[in-house]
Amino acid sequence: MKKTFITLTIAVGTFAFGQVGVNTTEPKSTLDVMGVSSPTVPDGVLVPRYSVTELAAKDAAYASDQNGTLVFVTSSITGTTVKTSDISAAGFYYYDNSTSKWKAVGGGSSSDSTFNISPAEITATYNVLVTDDFLKLNPSGSGQTLNLPNETTDPTLKRGKKIYVSNISLEFMEIVPHPRSPFTTGVLAQRGGILIYIGGTGPGSWEWITGS
Repeated sequence: MKKTFITLTIAVGTFAFGQVGVNTTEPKSTLDVMGVSSPTVPDGVLVPRYSVTELAAKDAAYASDQNGTLVFVTSSITGTTVKTSDISAAGFYYYDNSTSKWKAVGGGSSSDSTFNISPAEITATYNVLVTDDFLKLNPSGSGQTLNLPNETTDPTLKRGKKIYVSNISLEFMEIVPHPRSPFTTGVLAQRGGILIYIGGTGPGSWEWITGS
């Protein structure tokens, strides 16, 4: 009985503290992958690769036990399920169980950092895009509106999104929905400012940081 117990202990200990080496007989960590000198052999580690659609189809498979799981997303389309909603570009993502979402590795935006400036002056009613960052307004007459997005009309919109606006005309341009501030419901003539999305869908879902 004593001999059997000792043997079992050794076996369990070997399993618990085992290390795996690839191209090495002396691994220095749980998994140690060593490259080879041959110029014709590609080195690296491949993780599972999925399109956004393929990954979304596996939503139910990811829960607390999969927290920290790493995958590579091969497509640049935006995810349509809750768990894939933060995916908008190809790249490495890890599963964050605290938010039940896939997050871009690095903690930043999953897309390249860009600042999108409207290519032309906006002279009529305009539906603002989530990708818009700077808008040059030049309404041709009264009654024109600047229609802001919300997280219902576009699920890719995130709280904290900022839009810079500049009105170079002599006309007032109404903002829909109205910003939370009760004093300015639009962009005054020859004025500008910065709007920030603070969440929600109706009046007050956007607010002026500065200006107008």
